[in-house]
Amino acid sequence: MRRLAVASAILATLLTTPLSLAAALPTTAAPTDATRATAALSFLRSVQLPDGSLAHSIGATSDFVIGAAAAGYDPATLVTCKHTASALGYIAISSDAAAGDAAKTGKAILAVVAAGLDPTGFEGRDLLARLTSLYHSGTGAYHDGSTYSQSFAMLALKAAGSPVPAEAVAELKALQDPDGSWSYGTAPVPAGQGDTNSTAIAVMALDAAGDNSAEAAALAYLRTQQLADGGFPYQNPSSFSATVSDPDSDAGVIEALASAGQDPEGTTWLQGGNSALTHLRSGQASNGGFAFPGGSPDAFTTSQVPAALVRIPYGSPVHWTAGRTPEFQCIADPATVTPPPIYEPTPKPTVRPTARPTVRPTASPTEPADTPEPTPATPTATPTEALVAAAATGPTEQVAGITFTPADSNPTPSDPAPSSVLLYGVVAAMGLVVVLGGGWLYITRPWTR
Repeated sequence: MRRLAVASAILATLLTTPLSLAAALPTTAAPTDATRATAALSFLRSVQLPDGSLAHSIGATSDFVIGAAAAGYDPATLVTCKHTASALGYIAISSDAAAGDAAKTGKAILAVVAAGLDPTGFEGRDLLARLTSLYHSGTGAYHDGSTYSQSFAMLALKAAGSPVPAEAVAELKALQDPDGSWSYGTAPVPAGQGDTNSTAIAVMALDAAGDNSAEAAALAYLRTQQLADGGFPYQNPSSFSATVSDPDSDAGVIEALASAGQDPEGTTWLQGGNSALTHLRSGQASNGGFAFPGGSPDAFTTSQVPAALVRIPYGSPVHWTAGRTPEFQCIADPATVTPPPIYEPTPKPTVRPTARPTVRPTASPTEPADTPEPTPATPTATPTEALVAAAATGPTEQVAGITFTPADSNPTPSDPAPSSVLLYGVVAAMGLVVVLGGGWLYITRPWTR
């Protein structure tokens, strides 16, 4: 009996010592979606062009501002490496050339409101008046009446605290195709010719306007487009390129689902355990960026992703901290790593097919989310380099190949922590039970009684 006790003690020590050592070692949890959004924003800061833009695009630059605000960062800190230009400054200047485009003007308004600024007095410009001038009261159309013009105009009006004309809502609903989709054009198209990107932005616009009557058909269409990897292509099948999931389409659909009160990772939106979010996560490069299939990570594609990762659709409030900015490393020539978008349908829409949520932010959590008129946030309308110097600092972690301050340290259900230590503990306990139990049976031999 004494030998058994000694042998059991030795075995217990051998089994539990590795467990104790493993428990003492630091464990690395899988990155949260908020952490991934920060990594994407850090990549975007590193490739910001000298004029303050992303890819010389008012749309991508607006998405940059929107995504930063959604992830809790101060849009005014999005300045270039040499502190000579800013994303908001670029939007102000380029909005003049886009004054006759409802989609671009609408998206610029969404970015300005996301930054906590007043679109009626943005750098001496009244963007809301420009948008209103593009409205045709007889038809309800903004500008050319396309899906993107209608959708971004409606979303901008809602974000700015202005009423959305009922005729504008009716005009957007009239563009819905027989299969529940929307295309980027100015008239409905036959079933199978719509696309996920246009459908997603239309769903968000109608939800923001409070009209859900076309939503069920739109969601049914989107279900038919999801691929086996859980992601979404531009079209399924596509008349423009190979039918493959891409970050642009994933991001737009994720936000549309959130806008419609759907869980992007719910059973309805799973394909063999895969969802649009799992596919989107899998495409993040080591530098934090995202690429259209077949290309390299680029600013145009990545700009759409941060807001989708934190699942904030248009119309939802966000809170950002003044002076807080995503950490990044400047590179010698950002233009060399910011190629033009790989995918452009022909004829192309007035803005790129995927839209991101632009939500009404507040500069502090105590500020009301829904006010009749946009209220300027703590930072001034003109971003300054001092805001970058005042960026909040905190613990850093390595995610997606870069070091940055995490936006959210709370893990989400989709980001489980490693369980190897727990597994080893179970195996060790089972080993002890087998040894001790076997020894007891050998000594007592109950079967001989």
